[in-house]
Amino acid sequence: MPRTPSDPLENLQREVERLFHGLVYQRPSTHFAEQPWIPAADLVVEEHSARVILELAGVPRKNVHVRLRGRLLEVSGRRVAPQEPAGAHYHRAEIYFGEFSRVIELPWDADADSVQATYRDGMLEIQVKPGTPPRPTDVPIQEST
Repeated sequence: MPRTPSDPLENLQREVERLFHGLVYQRPSTHFAEQPWIPAADLVVEEHSARVILELAGVPRKNVHVRLRGRLLEVSGRRVAPQEPAGAHYHRAEIYFGEFSRVIELPWDADADSVQATYRDGMLEIQVKPGTPPRPTDVPIQEST
């Protein structure tokens, strides 16, 4: 089944929020203002498993944390703003930096022992199978080759 794009109204809402955020929190030209941001995420549900995919371009793997709590999968971390040369200024600044956190609700309680997370080219993919987890669990992230 081909990937279905997100709802057009959801896209419009996200764009309006981004534009409003840009008007209210103008970044100074000499440095980036760090504001919370929300990375894009997909949840792909199959018969016996689910995949959560997050777009984390520019975030080092060491800055990403994955935690499983029952049917809630939390991904958090930080994207650090680059150091710009003195005197540089931006004509456009659309990339957000700073802390982020996403909580994705799975369609069922997850088997904590079967969760696997891989990170490659700025994309985090987490495989989850149904089960009954006894406790919250941190999920290690492996480098994919």
